[in-house]
Amino acid sequence: MIKTRFFRTILGIIFCAMFALFYAHQEVEIVKAGLLINKNRYKVSLLLDQYRSLVYNLSRLESPERVENTLFANEISLSMPGARKTRGFGRRRLAKEVEPERKESFLGRLFDRFATKAEAKVVKD
Repeated sequence: MIKTRFFRTILGIIFCAMFALFYAHQEVEIVKAGLLINKNRYKVSLLLDQYRSLVYNLSRLESPERVENTLFANEISLSMPGARKTRGFGRRRLAKEVEPERKESFLGRLFDRFATKAEAKVVKD
């Protein structure tokens, strides 16, 4: 009788611990998803601001013919730069742009096997 009660107690403790771990993992995933949504909303707002400013700048652009006529009227001549005067701009990754690889913990990978992940698609208007 003592062995049976002992094993039931141990089994109950293990069950409660597993339930608590699963619950905590799901809460962490919910917080991560919320932060990711906020980050994406911020990016979208920045992109919309850039789009609005580019549309505004596009409306202010002058035609190339008018620019050419203005330069001709002011007697300004343009010449192509020599090879020594040009400089190439390549895309270099800065140290702060490189994101370190994130490794998930063993428990995170284990709990992800049992949990479903929500995925969203961007819908264009």
